[in-house]
Amino acid sequence: MFNQIIDQPELLPTNQLLQGHLNSSVYLTNNVWKIAFSPCSKYLAIPKQDIYGENCVLIVKCSNWNAKDIHTTDLSVCQRFTCISGIWSLAFGQRKTEESISCQPILLDPNNLLLPKTRRELLNRRRSSLSVVNRRHDFTKDLFLAAGLADGKINIWNIDTGELTLILKDHQSTVCGLDFTSCTMQLATCSHDTTIKLWDLLDDGNMYKTLNEWTHVINAVKWSPDETLLCAVGPYELVILYDTVTWAELHKFEGHLHSVIDCAFSSDSALLATASYDTQVILWSTVTGEILKTFAHKIPMPLKIYAGGDNGAFVRSVVITKYNHNIITACDDNKIRWFSLALNDQSRMIYERTETNVLCVAMTVDGHTMAVSNRNGEVHLLSTLSTTGTCHPPLLKYFCRLLINATLGTKRKEVFSLPLSQHLIKYLIYQDIKTK
Repeated sequence: MFNQIIDQPELLPTNQLLQGHLNSSVYLTNNVWKIAFSPCSKYLAIPKQDIYGENCVLIVKCSNWNAKDIHTTDLSVCQRFTCISGIWSLAFGQRKTEESISCQPILLDPNNLLLPKTRRELLNRRRSSLSVVNRRHDFTKDLFLAAGLADGKINIWNIDTGELTLILKDHQSTVCGLDFTSCTMQLATCSHDTTIKLWDLLDDGNMYKTLNEWTHVINAVKWSPDETLLCAVGPYELVILYDTVTWAELHKFEGHLHSVIDCAFSSDSALLATASYDTQVILWSTVTGEILKTFAHKIPMPLKIYAGGDNGAFVRSVVITKYNHNIITACDDNKIRWFSLALNDQSRMIYERTETNVLCVAMTVDGHTMAVSNRNGEVHLLSTLSTTGTCHPPLLKYFCRLLINATLGTKRKEVFSLPLSQHLIKYLIYQDIKTK
């Protein structure tokens, strides 16, 4: 489908300016466990701790991370939010408007067409119980950042005004993962208290659902881009997929051999990638629940008895790039790796980069910039403009698959009943990339 030669991602000129801010004598060289880019790709949130022991989140703003001629005025720390407890998780949220949706590469309905009608009705019915006049907070505009803290609280700030808008208090222990929906400002959070909680910020931050059928920590939660699915991952190889209308368990995936620490959906919600301490990333079909590919980070793959222990190659972070071309991972063996999704019948690595003490990878929504955080208190910026799939645009058939999957939502399984050839059906549900 594409020329699979990938150019080496280079450190950006903006990287040097960013290090100037992060390496200031004011801040300690503490672990940067989580970083997050905003939906508009202009802001980067980085947790730090200063020499006085105060925890804070730095909001770095840059209109163009890939600019060649960069000046100190082009990249700046526009906000510094302080917290009374350690910062474990970060996520940006912004309600999409008709104007912002119209410029997206995959067409979305201004009235949340991607959101199934039943889910829209459910949200609206619940919100109608509280009069709009009585609502204290307006989350229908502006950009917000949520931070999950060690004391169980969730702080939510308005990036534009710098105001601490809301503090959510219901978790009893560390909030280790959180994620916003892309359109409706729903927030999913998970905690060391073994629960997942769902909050509606358009309803004054009302906590409307708790999932608590576990006896152990949940490491991460992620909404699918079309908001029809919620994934939860955790210890004991836990990977669960929920229907967000009925909250029924759709799939309980089995395939990992160790704790699962991170997950990522494809842009059309048809694929799910999960990163585990067992040295591998598994790519699942959210339609059939089957394993499509596995991406090894230690070859040969450790035997089960070793993969389930300290194997030196814990995979800690995973992202799927724009248009679903590549998977990028961060591993404890000090490597950032690129794997191709476009290569049929193969799961081979197409590029790797050494990054000392790497912890997390994040990518801008536009797919042009990647950030890598580490245990030395640093965050490095790299350009992905020359990588596979960015410099070689996909075929029209590929775009059609993205659009069909994004529009079908929970009805993706109905593709099997369509009057289409088996070859085309397999293509729509990504079985064409399955490792045989």
